[in-house]
Amino acid sequence: MAEPAASRRSLEGLFAGPQDLVERLPMLRTILQKTASSWSEQLRNISATAPEVVLVGVESGAPEAMIASTANQAIACVIEAPNWNARLIICAEYEFVFTVVEMLLGGDGSEMVPNADRPLTRTELGLAQLAFEQFASALEQGFSLVAPTSFQAGQAAARVSFDVLGRLTVPIVAAKFHMFALGMGGGITVMMSQSVLSPMRNELSRTAGPESVRPDPAWSQKIQSEVSRANVDLVAVLDEQELPLADVARFAVGQVLRLSAAPDGVLRVECNDEPLINCEIGKSNGVYALRVRDFVDKEREFMDDILAG
Repeated sequence: MAEPAASRRSLEGLFAGPQDLVERLPMLRTILQKTASSWSEQLRNISATAPEVVLVGVESGAPEAMIASTANQAIACVIEAPNWNARLIICAEYEFVFTVVEMLLGGDGSEMVPNADRPLTRTELGLAQLAFEQFASALEQGFSLVAPTSFQAGQAAARVSFDVLGRLTVPIVAAKFHMFALGMGGGITVMMSQSVLSPMRNELSRTAGPESVRPDPAWSQKIQSEVSRANVDLVAVLDEQELPLADVARFAVGQVLRLSAAPDGVLRVECNDEPLINCEIGKSNGVYALRVRDFVDKEREFMDDILAG
């Protein structure tokens, strides 16, 4: 009897403080982040719009409080995990459902969001069902890191019974996601009993390795695309002179300032006071134009300044 009692105390120690469960199981957050990334990628394959799904947070708490937090959800679905002999529940906000509808039907996000008080149509339920099935597949990929299993999404409905999670005396773990698409978005919550994670506590307690923290290529590409589209100001410097402040103070309207630059000289193009390229000035179609001669080599210029000094 001593050994089962010791095991029970160890398990109770693991789950004694629901608030710090996530900190005790760092691999769980990694799995859920991988799930979000995989779900984004799967939704891109069936939509003309590229959505982004992010993990907002993970928490654990008393069943009453966790269930109450989903009271305003528009739709829910039970996800079966046969190999674990367990069930999970996914709930979604009405804004999420409408975002999915706009995204999968080729909308541009300009339609007004319908009144959330009305029941969802059969089409809306069907498209949300498709998104939930994609999520189940993404969740399967996420947990393949520690406990491979299959997930099967049940029928989406306005309400489901939380009794499927198991005994409601055991704390519930809730992972909250958010989808962004077409300037819209909505929240999704996935709930499971802590007892589901008990057999995986050793794997979930370890720190994620390099493979787990590898950057998401799609997200990196999106960042690169957004950064490359940013507008920047370029300044072409024809000549620079040093003048006493007294001469500058005597500048007058119409005064001619003579430059040392020649028509065949080299102009320096800067951005935020950082030299980028050297150019030659000319004309094209009646307007002044610059032709790139070479890129500024800062290391060479630094060495030239040292030698010149």
